[in-house]
Amino acid sequence: MSTGTAGFDGHVALVTGAAGQGIGRAIARRLAADGATVVVTDIHAARTEKVTAEIAAEHRAATVVGYPMDAGDRDHVDHVLNEISGSLGPVRILVNNAAMNIVGGIFDYDPADWDRIVRLNLSAPWYLCRIAMPIMRDAGGGVVVNIGSYAPDLGGLGLETPYAATKGGLAALTRALAHEGGPHQIRVNLVSMGVVTGTKFVDDNPVITRRPDAMGPLGALPDTSDIAETVAFLASRRARHITGEIVNVAAGAYMRN
Repeated sequence: MSTGTAGFDGHVALVTGAAGQGIGRAIARRLAADGATVVVTDIHAARTEKVTAEIAAEHRAATVVGYPMDAGDRDHVDHVLNEISGSLGPVRILVNNAAMNIVGGIFDYDPADWDRIVRLNLSAPWYLCRIAMPIMRDAGGGVVVNIGSYAPDLGGLGLETPYAATKGGLAALTRALAHEGGPHQIRVNLVSMGVVTGTKFVDDNPVITRRPDAMGPLGALPDTSDIAETVAFLASRRARHITGEIVNVAAGAYMRN
C-alpha cells in the first residue's frame, strides 16, 4: 500500500528483471503505487506483457508499460532506453534487479557459466548506469538502486563464488558511481539481502530457509514486499541525503560493520 509521501510525480522508473514472481515485480508494483511511471523490463516477452497488465490494472492512476529486454544485451538496452526516452521521457529512477545464480564449485565450474553471471549481474548494471546516468544528469538528477546480497560478505558460503563475486563487485560499483553521480544530483545505493521469501529461488529451494545464516535475531525472514518498501524509500526524496550506502534488509541475519 502506498504511503502517499514518495513524491515520484510520474518520474519514469525502469526496473530490470521485473516480470518474475518475486522481488522485481514487487518493486515495480510498489513504485507504481507511489505514482511513478513504471517501465517493466524482463527477458521473457510473454511474462513481461502479463505482469505489466496486472500492475496497470491494480494501479489505474499510474502509467505502467512493458518492454521485453535482455539486460545483458547492450544493443537491446540501447534500443529500449531510446524508446523510453522518446515515448515517456527521461528515466529518473533505475532499479538494477535482474540477476542469476548458477551454483557450483571451482573444481568443475563451467567457465561459460561464470561469463553468463558476470555479464548479467555486474556488466549489465554498469552498462545500464552508463546509459541512464547521463539521461538523469541532463534531466536534473535521478536515483539508481542496485539489488545486492550479503553473499560476498560471507564468502558465498560455498558453491556460490561467481554470484558472490559479482554482488561484491556491484557493491563497489555502487559506491564509485555515488561519487560520480553526486555532483549531478544522482544518488546511487544498494539494497543487500539474504534469504527472501516469495521468490522463485526460495520456493524451489525451501531447505535454504533452514540454513544457519538465514534467520536473524528478529526470528523471521523478510519477504519481497520488505525489499520493495526499502527500494521505494531510497528512490524517494525521503532519502535525498542517502547515497553510496549498502542497506541491509535481512532481519539482522548479517550486521554490516
